[in-house]
Amino acid sequence: MNIRPYKPGEEERLWQLYHDTTHIIIGEDYTPEQCARWAPVVSDMPRWKERIRAKNPFVAEESGTILGFAELEHDGHIDYFYCDHEHIRRGVGTRLYEAIEKEARRLGISRLHAAVSVTAKAFFLRMGFKVVKEQRNIVCGAVAPNFIMEKILMA
Repeated sequence: MNIRPYKPGEEERLWQLYHDTTHIIIGEDYTPEQCARWAPVVSDMPRWKERIRAKNPFVAEESGTILGFAELEHDGHIDYFYCDHEHIRRGVGTRLYEAIEKEARRLGISRLHAAVSVTAKAFFLRMGFKVVKEQRNIVCGAVAPNFIMEKILMA
């Protein structure tokens, strides 16, 4: 498995991965209506492409197949972090996270933080994150809990 920067032209595949993982995996913890709001069937592809180009995510790839992607912002915020639903629990997330932490250290970022779904909480705990705060937002009429999590990077 190779972890590399995103390449222009991969935006539609990243959208499909994001959409499918949201509905199939995250859908185990959230309602169909919440997932539809999170990742609608019809995307605003020009806006999505602009977003991906601006975020320049890390991409996990194996034999030409994209297995996941993850974003690191300059303040240490991890925004989108998604693994293909067919490759969950196969080390993709761990490899993406290792690339993010390595890049954060290279950039001198001392704190990583993210708003994490119920689905991803256990993964981030395994990566050494702590829960700072639980949020219980109402989305589409149902409670949609998530967690503000952080990890302090030691020098």
